[in-house]
Amino acid sequence: MKENRHWRISDFVEELNKVFDNQHVHINTVDGWFKRLEKSSIHYINRTMETKEKIYDDLDLKIAIFIKKRRGEKWALSAISRDLPNHFELRPFPVKEDKPAPHVDDIESIKKQISEEVRRTYEELAASQIEELKNQYKQLITSLPKPPSTEEKKNQSFQAMVIQRKIESSLEEEANQAWTKLPDDQRLKRIGFFRKDIDLEKKDKFVRDYINENFMDRLKKEMELDK
Repeated sequence: MKENRHWRISDFVEELNKVFDNQHVHINTVDGWFKRLEKSSIHYINRTMETKEKIYDDLDLKIAIFIKKRRGEKWALSAISRDLPNHFELRPFPVKEDKPAPHVDDIESIKKQISEEVRRTYEELAASQIEELKNQYKQLITSLPKPPSTEEKKNQSFQAMVIQRKIESSLEEEANQAWTKLPDDQRLKRIGFFRKDIDLEKKDKFVRDYINENFMDRLKKEMELDK
């Protein structure tokens, strides 16, 4: 029968990281997981008799591996905690012996101990949450699309210029054809008493207006944005 192994928290976290090919799981994160389980009366961590230091074993390692995998699947800690009894025979809490009520003189000392424990627990949980936020931030940054390179920007600018020139050239040709179909009194101007010629100023304005009025629609069609 395989002997049950035991670790202090630092060695325990190292063992956990080995399971995941040395992926870095912060010690405060792991400690926060098990503090949450104990706070919710779900799973108890053994202590040494002398110093009451937490000692983790193979069952705790299996639970930590389970939590790490579920966190990788974006499970909330509360959901993981509720699911643990479906997969493990969790360690019950030791039966507390009835103790005599503390003497009045000890009340202040007890208050200080409670305050210190609350402060320490808060700091540990805060560190765990900060570590998780850092990991989420790193994942977000790595998932963002990379900005275009200088070469890509140049190519995009060139393509935009080509499209613009293509559209303007096509519209200019259409405008010239439309101009020729206008009545003479709109296209020609009198020069002297007997001669008429093309009103170039009016023609230029006609072509410019035609291009400006039709450019956006033609651009949408060219970019296939009108579907």
